[in-house]
Amino acid sequence: MLEFQPVQQRGFHNTCDENGNVNGFEFDFATPYYKGLWLTQCRFGNVIVDGETFDRDSLAFVYNGFDYSREELFDTKIYWQFREPITIRVSKPGGLALGYHDVTFQFGWVLNYNGAPEKEPDGSGLGNAQFMFGTDFSRRMLLAR
Repeated sequence: MLEFQPVQQRGFHNTCDENGNVNGFEFDFATPYYKGLWLTQCRFGNVIVDGETFDRDSLAFVYNGFDYSREELFDTKIYWQFREPITIRVSKPGGLALGYHDVTFQFGWVLNYNGAPEKEPDGSGLGNAQFMFGTDFSRRMLLAR
């Protein structure tokens, strides 16, 4: 099913380690931009769930079956296709409780004519990103498994 909201219900579930212990959760995110972007242009901020903030040390990104840290995305040569979701994996021992959660993801992008992209000028992870649709993308989602 194709979803048009950037924060997607599809893929929202707790994750487990190799021993079956719940070690976090993940969800899918699709860029709201009208065309694809190079991952080096993207600025991935924090994830906020029910008021709890998860920063760069808690996040991993999965695209086309490969895991990346936020910093590794600055050095990739990968084009992120329009409407193709990237999975955001969040480390949280015990995961989330079943039920509804308010999920917010901070996201922006730099345009290739902005000059040299700033990676971390203010510690937010967003650098000199453009915010054509705002910086926070939120959705109330149901965790059922």
